[in-house]
Amino acid sequence: MPFEPLQTDEKLDAPIKAEPDFDQVMLKGCSFFVVASLMSYFLAIWPWIAVKSPEKLGGFFLAVGLGFGTSGIFGAYCAHKSGLPGASGYLGGGLASAVFLHLRLKSLALGYDMREIPKPEFPLDWVWMAPVVWVLATLLVAAVFLLKSPDGPSFEPEKRQ
Repeated sequence: MPFEPLQTDEKLDAPIKAEPDFDQVMLKGCSFFVVASLMSYFLAIWPWIAVKSPEKLGGFFLAVGLGFGTSGIFGAYCAHKSGLPGASGYLGGGLASAVFLHLRLKSLALGYDMREIPKPEFPLDWVWMAPVVWVLATLLVAAVFLLKSPDGPSFEPEKRQ
């Protein structure tokens, strides 16, 4: 008579642990990617909405520090927790944040030409340099914590049997 749930007559010493289903693994990875990208984007842009005067150097550094600090900690957690999907999602949110940062700084830089808008205290070159540094720093955080992830890539040679 067959034994449940295997429907065989083979006796096992211990129950067999089911391997994860491919669809579940894909759904988990894709969901983590989407959540990581949206949350890292939101965490990066909220200071630019909350800071009163980002055209001043103090407000600029406060917004950049709070934005990159909160999104960086979240991105490090995502990259370490879920490996490549979390790191990729964080990087995707970082790229979107860099576009937002460029457009926000470009709108603040209009103060150089118009009298009605307060003149920014940061140099005009920061309009393009700050987003580039943002993307590079995001890539660095994602890479470092992806390598430290238990699910991350391993550079040790495989042992052959």
